[in-house]
Amino acid sequence: MPHQPGLFDLEESLTTTVPAIRLVRTTDHDTAHEAADHASKRGPSQRRRVWEALKTLGDATDYELSIAVGILRSSAAKRRQELVDLGYVVETPWRRKTDTGSNAVVWRPSLLSGDYSE
Repeated sequence: MPHQPGLFDLEESLTTTVPAIRLVRTTDHDTAHEAADHASKRGPSQRRRVWEALKTLGDATDYELSIAVGILRSSAAKRRQELVDLGYVVETPWRRKTDTGSNAVVWRPSLLSGDYSE
């Protein structure tokens, strides 16, 4: 069952750090473990920035979020997926072209987040 966000969950969700151990496999090289440690610390800040950008834009692809926030597309996609998993962001039926010409999913704040109106 998906998480049902509440008004008081959002702030905590945006600032929660994901333990580095969950971002890397035990068999990965030492450089991957070091990168996971750094990513664990960046995650909450990037998650908040992706959330704020999506609220401002109303809807966006991962590419558009990465441009708005100024981070790598892969990082924006990971932070957006965390917000999906928490129930604050949902997929729309729309697709838009990215810089590569590929169609990409358009995302928006969920109705449950309290930051989307139809």
